[in-house]
Amino acid sequence: MTTSSPLVTVVIPAYNAEKTLAQTLRSVSAQTYEQLEILVVDDGSRDGTFELAKEYGLSDPRVRLLRQENGGVARARNHGVREARGSYVAPIDADDLWHPRKIEMQVQALGKFPMGRGVAYNWYAAIDGSDVIFGHSRPVIHEGDIFEAMVRENFIGNGSTPLMPRDEVLACGGYDAGLRDQGAEGCEDLKLYLALAERLPFALVPDFLTGYRFTAGNMSSNASRMLKSHGLVMADIKQRHPGLAETATLAEFDTARWYFKKSFYGGDYAQAMQLAPLLVRRFPSTLAVRTARDLWRAAKRQRRRLVKRISGKSPAPPKGAVPMSIALPASGTSFYELVAAKSAGRAGHFSEPRADRL
Repeated sequence: MTTSSPLVTVVIPAYNAEKTLAQTLRSVSAQTYEQLEILVVDDGSRDGTFELAKEYGLSDPRVRLLRQENGGVARARNHGVREARGSYVAPIDADDLWHPRKIEMQVQALGKFPMGRGVAYNWYAAIDGSDVIFGHSRPVIHEGDIFEAMVRENFIGNGSTPLMPRDEVLACGGYDAGLRDQGAEGCEDLKLYLALAERLPFALVPDFLTGYRFTAGNMSSNASRMLKSHGLVMADIKQRHPGLAETATLAEFDTARWYFKKSFYGGDYAQAMQLAPLLVRRFPSTLAVRTARDLWRAAKRQRRRLVKRISGKSPAPPKGAVPMSIALPASGTSFYELVAAKSAGRAGHFSEPRADRL
C-alpha cells in the first residue's frame, strides 16, 4: 500500500484472552493492507493477556497496548476508538480471525462512496475452538441504504467484521456500554450498526473473510441475555421509527427462534426448554404462521428434489434466490484451509500457528 492510503486502526478488546489472542494478532499482522495501527485494549485481564500482547508488540511495531479496569467489551472498544489515530476503525474480538485481504478489500469497497464515507462489511465463517468451520453467515447482498434490512436482521452478525469511519462511530456515541449495566450485554454492535445505517451507506465485500468463533460460555451463547439485549435495541427502534414496529417485532421473533434452534440442535435442551414457552407466550400468531410457512417450503424443496430425481434435470432456482459465484465455506475444514484456498498464488503468509510460537 502507498503512504497515501488511509490509516486503519484495528481495535482488539481482550479479557483473559491469552489462549487465543496470539492467533488473532497474527491474522491482523498478516493483512495485505499495511497502513495499520493495532490497538490491544486489555480489559482488566487476570491472566497473561497483557504480557502476551506486550511481547507480540516487539515483533510488530504497529501494535500499541492500552489498559483499563474491567468494564466489558463495549467500554474496551470505545477506549480503542477514542485512542485511534486512523481514519477508519476495524474491531476484532480477541478470539476471531481474518483473511489476509480483509482490510484491503474493504478499503477498496469504500472507494465507491464520496470521500470513502461509508461502512464496509463481508460474510463470515463460523469456527469452533479448534478453528474448524461448522457454518457460515447467510450470503446477503445488502448495500447502500440498509437501515430497514438491518432492523430485520443483523446480517453482519458479529463485532469483528465491519470497517467504519472513526469520526462517525464517535458521532453515534460508540458502543452502548449501558446495555451491560442493565444486564443485557450482547447487542452493542447491532445498536451501533443501526445508528451508522441511519447516517451512512454500506458496501459489501462478497466473500467469507471473517472467522467468527463460537465457544461454550461466550457472550453470543447466552440466549437469555442476548434476547434481553436485542429486545432493548428493538424497543428503541419502535419508539423512534413507529413505521418499523412490526419489522422490529418480527426481528425479535426470528432472533428468539434462532436461539431456540441453536440450543435444540446443539443438544442444550435445558436452554431450549426455557425458550420454547417464551416463543409460544410472546409470539403465538407469528409462531403459527412461520411454522406453516416453513412446512410449506420444506414440501416445495422435497418436490424439487423429486422432480430432479425423475427428470434428471436441475429445477430452476427459487424466485429471489441469491446467485452465488463464490464457494461456500465447507464444514469440517479449518479456517486456515479456507484462507489458503482463497490466497493460492498470492503473496502474503497466514499459516496455522505452531504450539511453540506466540
